[in-house]
Amino acid sequence: MTDQSLRTEDGESAALRASLVIPMRNEAAYVGRCLDSVLAQIRDRDDVEVLCVDGRSTDGTRAIIERYAAQDGRVRLIDNPEYIVPTGMNRALRVARGNIIIRLDCHSEYAPDYIEQCIAVLERTGADNVGGYITTLPGEDSSVGRAIAAATSSRFGVGGSAFRVGGPEQEVDTVPFGCFRRDVFGRFGSYDERLVRNQDIELNARIRRGGGRIVISPDIRLTYYNRSTFAGLRQQAFNNGLWNPYTIYLVGEGLRPRHFIPLVFVVSLIGLAALGLAWWGFWLLLAAELLLYFTVATVMAWPAARRANTSVVLVIAAFVQLHVAYGLGSLWGVLSAPFRFGLRPRRAANVPIERSEA
Repeated sequence: MTDQSLRTEDGESAALRASLVIPMRNEAAYVGRCLDSVLAQIRDRDDVEVLCVDGRSTDGTRAIIERYAAQDGRVRLIDNPEYIVPTGMNRALRVARGNIIIRLDCHSEYAPDYIEQCIAVLERTGADNVGGYITTLPGEDSSVGRAIAAATSSRFGVGGSAFRVGGPEQEVDTVPFGCFRRDVFGRFGSYDERLVRNQDIELNARIRRGGGRIVISPDIRLTYYNRSTFAGLRQQAFNNGLWNPYTIYLVGEGLRPRHFIPLVFVVSLIGLAALGLAWWGFWLLLAAELLLYFTVATVMAWPAARRANTSVVLVIAAFVQLHVAYGLGSLWGVLSAPFRFGLRPRRAANVPIERSEA
């Protein structure tokens, strides 16, 4: 790949191989582990920079980044006063000096050859964005934490989310985080700053709609640390579900039907329960649906629990809370979108990102 000629803020020429961008907020418990994982694999490289985009953390995250930056000049702290990921990514893209942009996440650790493999797969496949399969581990090693990790690594738990359940090298709709060619953001535009969540999915949908290719490869390996409590799982699932209708309302596309299966499930439970007040036969249908759900959940939970060394009951409980919280979030999103964004939300411009120059 031909390197572009870039300029630093002081006007000096700087054509770097890659910019690693890590958006974060209040990640003091994870940022050190993440940076150690990244810096260990670029120890002898001076053609890579690490951009830590902090959303005004209040838990000591910034101080940790500053310590790393003082010890390693490749680490830079970028302020993100709007807090959210898409604004942080766009801010980083304007100052990034790399010809390849690798977006990372604080809740993850990366294989020793993660960066090398990202670049290799990007060049070998000719894709516009590449990523790898996630191994999900609990943030804390407990029975509940392992059950949550098992549920969020199961096809029954997360549906057809390929990057969570494994597979071969293939073209996909989206990948976790992503390794992009720099010109992607010139050809397809920036992150949509209205999307607190789903900004990666929406960007990847835009890339594919414009003729670009997204490839996932088992050569690219990373570990994600999931929530370790049911309360944390419910909060995460509700917010993920909430932003699915919001994304469709604002953008009009980007998500697959599988993203709305929990919504259909929750609406069917509520609807059958309500209709049963008029005719008891609907309660029989409700009982049949619940029986089917728990039968499938038990069948899927049994091997998952054995692999994770946790309780089958806890994995079933994780499935239920994941699906119900996600579905309730989506239901609330459908009901609240017009009030939150207005009846005719303005479509984002998604202007191409150009690097700032002095």
